[in-house]
Amino acid sequence: RLKGGDPFVFGRGAEEALALRAAGVPFRIVPGVTAGLGGLAYAGIPVTHRGASSAVALVTGHSADGEVVDWPALARMPTVVFYMALARLDHICAQLIAHGRAGGTPAALVCHATTPAQAVVETTLGGAVDAARDATAPALFVVGDVVALRRDLNWVGDADG
Repeated sequence: RLKGGDPFVFGRGAEEALALRAAGVPFRIVPGVTAGLGGLAYAGIPVTHRGASSAVALVTGHSADGEVVDWPALARMPTVVFYMALARLDHICAQLIAHGRAGGTPAALVCHATTPAQAVVETTLGGAVDAARDATAPALFVVGDVVALRRDLNWVGDADG
């Protein structure tokens, strides 16, 4: 099956490969570049930057039943990237703020990353829910000071002109 991004990063590639193995079907894994890295880079947002972020967490916006999210740990991470977060954006923002992340922390929604329909909404953690009113899936939600670097790293408009 052709899968965009990396099949082992929220792509269910491991689940599918295990099912194939159990059925005796040969398969190959071709790694890709996950959207949480490549999609943000294309939008001019680095996930790490000396002085701004020494670590990044990649988190699904849709938890499976029974999965526990360590909100206090995520709130302390310099950069957090949520995949598929639009449906639960209000909960995500509320939990990060409730666990100590400042509402004024830079944040962005990157919709349809790397496609002609790409749209980036720069906002803050506290303003993200209102800013996302017109956002469409698929979307990444990134929280951290690295978002502020986009003003100088957004190369897409320069390349088009």
